[in-house]
Amino acid sequence: MTTALDRVRQALEAAGCNPRGSSQLSARCPAHEDREASLSVGYGNKTGTLGVSCHAGCHAEDVVAKLGLAMGDLFDEDTRRPQCHHDKPWKTFDQVAGYDYKDENGYILYVQRRFRCPNCGAKSFMPHNPATTRPGLPRGVRVLYNLAAVRQAATTGGTVYVVEGEKDAEALIRLGHVGTTAVNGAKARWEDGYTEALRGAHVIIIADNDEPGIEHARKIAAAITGAAASVRTVRSPLDRKGADLSDHLAAGGTLDQLVDLDTAPAPADTTHPEPQENTAPGEERRLLLTPASKIRIRRVRWLWDTTPEGQPPTSHGRIPMHSLAIAAGGPGLGKSQFAAWMTARITTGTLPGELWGKPRAVIYAATEDSWAYTIAPRLIAAGADLDLVFRIDVEDDQEAHARLTLPRDITRLGQAAELYSVALLVADPLLSLIDGKINDHRANEVRQALEPLVAAADRYEFSILGLAHFTKSGSADPLARIAGSGAFGQLIRAAIVFSRVEDADDDGPGEFVMSLEKNNLGRLGLPSHTYTIQPVTVEIPDETEPAYLSRFVLGPETTATSVKEQMQASLHPDMDASTTADAAVWLRSYLEDMGGSELAADIKKAGKAAGLSDSAIDRAKRKLKIVSQMTGFGKEKRAYWTLPDAVPNTNAAA
Repeated sequence: MTTALDRVRQALEAAGCNPRGSSQLSARCPAHEDREASLSVGYGNKTGTLGVSCHAGCHAEDVVAKLGLAMGDLFDEDTRRPQCHHDKPWKTFDQVAGYDYKDENGYILYVQRRFRCPNCGAKSFMPHNPATTRPGLPRGVRVLYNLAAVRQAATTGGTVYVVEGEKDAEALIRLGHVGTTAVNGAKARWEDGYTEALRGAHVIIIADNDEPGIEHARKIAAAITGAAASVRTVRSPLDRKGADLSDHLAAGGTLDQLVDLDTAPAPADTTHPEPQENTAPGEERRLLLTPASKIRIRRVRWLWDTTPEGQPPTSHGRIPMHSLAIAAGGPGLGKSQFAAWMTARITTGTLPGELWGKPRAVIYAATEDSWAYTIAPRLIAAGADLDLVFRIDVEDDQEAHARLTLPRDITRLGQAAELYSVALLVADPLLSLIDGKINDHRANEVRQALEPLVAAADRYEFSILGLAHFTKSGSADPLARIAGSGAFGQLIRAAIVFSRVEDADDDGPGEFVMSLEKNNLGRLGLPSHTYTIQPVTVEIPDETEPAYLSRFVLGPETTATSVKEQMQASLHPDMDASTTADAAVWLRSYLEDMGGSELAADIKKAGKAAGLSDSAIDRAKRKLKIVSQMTGFGKEKRAYWTLPDAVPNTNAAA
């Protein structure tokens, strides 16, 4: 079998780029004038997936195109597979099918892959980059499955069957009919291009026997009515929830036995009428009034949820899904490292919340740091799955140096997020993505750019983590310090703010605190998190020296000291110093009376009885360099604080 490395080596040799190496190649880059071996090619952290990196900054897509290859040629086989989390250790799904979505000329635009767990039978779907593509084809284009046959049938007035999945479409094709579907089944958004492809055809829509399938079929029928020569909606007569066409055929059924789906409108509700239009004569603008009883109520789902054991479910939800959250702070506080940490947790399925155990993709839009020197190494240091992290670029024939711009590219961004099953968009920083014609000091203009982005996040089901800087206003209110906060105040659903602990040990790596300052959909007043920024080295392929970076490390404990209190302390240092000194005297005396160690919860309780706040006790703990130790597991997990001179020195000579 020819590997991806073999294909690239042969292409480099044919291009005269003089490749060197065996498992890792170095060569002259074909995408720019090059006399040095500035191109590195090798397998990344996933076996079978080839990475292409030009140290001069050429994009991998440009390098591959210059070699006459496609991005799909960088894969040995489809080695990216979902994992089944019903099994411990996790079992890798087996790919059972791959369905090519082609244009009318036969070029593969994208591949929908179908997987199944060999143990429990769970199934999963995952889109994949095309193995071949048409030069100059716009990215993110969507087409119907079996498009060439669909267009032929529509041109001649033939019959086209529209089903919910590729498996059912293939079953129709085997029977000699024209079957088609849209990627993502019942979750698919029906595109205008799909309707145009069916124009003139007699269309029969076969719905799955469940509520999403029936609703999806009715939406398709409504969309193509008037374009198709005729529209009929049917379903299987099998009395089983979720039964599809394949189930119907497997049970011995025929297409003639499919029954009509009742598409008649529901009876009018005289108590709660349908939305009413209020239109003045000659005007196109309308007002729609919808009764609250018609609104679909949804539960809040949390991207990041730190609810401890024994607490009500999701009571410590911090970042809601499909919304805009802001991470803000001054320079050097680790905001970008935090974004890399979030990215790593999501791509590996290790972020506590709705996506725990479900690795998903992340789009990382950064404008201030280099991908080659900073962002990619930082993601490696954080433990991210680089196969699921996507840099986003813009190709524009009219603009040589085009970049992602809001609100101009929001629809394209949403479609790309849906295609690659993206869970998170990192915008670092958020304001840099806004069109330069918009004045980011005017809240109304910023809102006009961000409101469509928030709507797209809800529509295409991805979350946004926007990084923002603090202004130098001198305010002790973190929200008031966020640049552009006049617009953010009404749009963001969560705000995470960062600060350095002012009285931390200057000889150490630095201690920081992270607080949830705004939480529209959940609880405020949640405990803050301590964290550190730790130095780390990352080995670079074909480099003799590693990269020296830093990474975000979440502390083992929460703290009652908030970023707002830290900011207030920096504005009133004398008052804070005296309070901390008093608390330190009390804390040392209390621990000495207790033999040098005591439960942290009991210390806080006793301190409160003595008139000391939790934040004052936390500052005193740091001042005295109290050692915190965790004991027990689960509900029995406890934190003990111990005076440093009461902790045995395990390094002392025996």
